[in-house]
Amino acid sequence: MTIAAVYLRVSKSDEQDDESLTIETQRRRIAALCEARGWTYGPEYLDEGVSATKSRGTSTRWSEMLSHVGAGRFDVIVARDLDRLLRTLQDLVKLIDLGAKVATVDGEIDLTTADGEFRATMLAAVARFEIRRKSERSVHANETRRRRGLPIVRAKILGYDDDGVTQIDDEAAAVRGAFEDFVMGKRITHVARDLAAAGFTTSRNREWSNENIRALLRNAKYKGVLTKWGSDEEYSGDFEAIVPVDLWEAAQAKLDDPDRKRAWGTQPQYLLSGIALCGKCDDGKTKLYTSYYQRSPYTGKDGMYREFEPRRLYKCLTHQHLSRGAEDVEQFVEAVVIGRLSAQDAREALAPRDDGLDRDALRFERRTLQTRFDGLAALAADGVLPLDQVREQSARLRSRLAEIDGVLAPSTLSPVTAMLDADDVALAWSAMDIAQRRAIVQALLTVTILPAKRGAKGFDPALVCVAWRS
Repeated sequence: MTIAAVYLRVSKSDEQDDESLTIETQRRRIAALCEARGWTYGPEYLDEGVSATKSRGTSTRWSEMLSHVGAGRFDVIVARDLDRLLRTLQDLVKLIDLGAKVATVDGEIDLTTADGEFRATMLAAVARFEIRRKSERSVHANETRRRRGLPIVRAKILGYDDDGVTQIDDEAAAVRGAFEDFVMGKRITHVARDLAAAGFTTSRNREWSNENIRALLRNAKYKGVLTKWGSDEEYSGDFEAIVPVDLWEAAQAKLDDPDRKRAWGTQPQYLLSGIALCGKCDDGKTKLYTSYYQRSPYTGKDGMYREFEPRRLYKCLTHQHLSRGAEDVEQFVEAVVIGRLSAQDAREALAPRDDGLDRDALRFERRTLQTRFDGLAALAADGVLPLDQVREQSARLRSRLAEIDGVLAPSTLSPVTAMLDADDVALAWSAMDIAQRRAIVQALLTVTILPAKRGAKGFDPALVCVAWRS
C-alpha cells in the first residue's frame, strides 16, 4: 500500500487572507485525495508561520522530510498545491535529485520523467512569480501608507491601540514617564522595573528588560514620525505623538553617549586566569582558567569530623590534564614582577616610548568640540538651527569626540608607568586593583605553567616559566 507523506505549510497571513489555505482545509483536501487514490495518510510535516519568501533552514519540517526520502517511511509526498510545497526552483531541484515522487491536490507530478520535470519546473516558476508579485505589491502598499502618515502595524506597541493610531491613556502616560525618567538620570534597569510594577508588558506579553526598554526609547513613532527599516528616511505621521520631539532627541543623545558604553560580561577576578598558558599543550595559545578542588569531608580514626575549604586552582579546562595551586603561582609571579620593576634599569627597559602625539592640543580641541556640542540643544530650542542640521552636526561632533577619547585613553602600559614612578614598588602593587595588575602582567611577560613529574608534591617555582616581552 502506498504511504503518503503530507506536507503542510501556512504563513502568518494565510489564514487571514484565504480560508482555503488554512491547515485544516489543506488536511481535508489532501485526505480526500489519499482516499480517492487508495493511499494511506501517512506522516505529517507541518511548517507553521513560514513565509514562502523566507528560506527554510535545517530546523524546518521541510528539511526533515527531505532527509526521510528513500528511507522507507513513505512512498509519495503530497501537498495542497505546488506553491505550498516549493519555495524556489532550488527546492524543486532537491526533490528531483532525491528521486522523490510528488503529488498535489491539483494533480500528480512525476519527477522521474523529463515531461514531468519540465511541467513541474514551469509550475514552480509561475508560483515563484506570484510570490514575488505579491511581495512587490506589499512593499508598494507599505510605502503608500508611510507617505500618507499611516503606521504599518505588525505588532501592538505600548501606548497605542491595535490600529497603531489610537492612544491608550494610561499606556501613553507610562511611555512619557519612561522617557522623562531616563533623561533625568534613571537607569534603564529601573525604568523596566517601574513599567513591570505598573503592570505593563511588551507587545509579546513579556516582562520589560534592558533590551526592550532601549527599543522603546529608540522608537521614532513615539515622536510622531514613521521610519523605513534599513533607511534613514522619515515620514511625518498622521497621528498624535506621545513624546515631544525635544524629549525624544534628548533620550537619543543620552543613549549615544560614549560614556554609557561598557564591556558586558564578568570581569576576571584573579591575576592569571585566561592569561597563563598551558605548558602541557605547549601550543602558545591554550590558556589556564580558574577552577576549584573540593576535598570530601570525612571522619578520622580519632573520631573527629573534618571539612575542607575549596582549593583554588589554575587548570587547563580544554584538555583537563594540568592544574596547579593558584595562590602559590600568583605569589611567585607577583614577586618576579615587583623584583623586576624595582631594578635600577627598569625605567629605561620597560617605560613606554613617546608616541609623538600632541596631547595638550587634542585636549584643547576636545574642550572646544564639547562646548559646541552642548550649545546645539540651545540653538535648536531657539529656532536658530533646524532639527535636521542639529542632528547632522551632533553626530559629526560625537564621532570626533569619540575619536579623540580613543587616542587620549590611557594605554594598557599606563599601570606600568605608575609602578615605575612609585617610590615603593611593592606598596604601589598592593594598592592596585586586579584589573591593573593583570594589565601589567599582560604588558610585561608571558607566564607558562609546566607539567609536574608524577608523584611530585609541593610548589616548585621551576614549573612556572616567566618570559619577558621585548
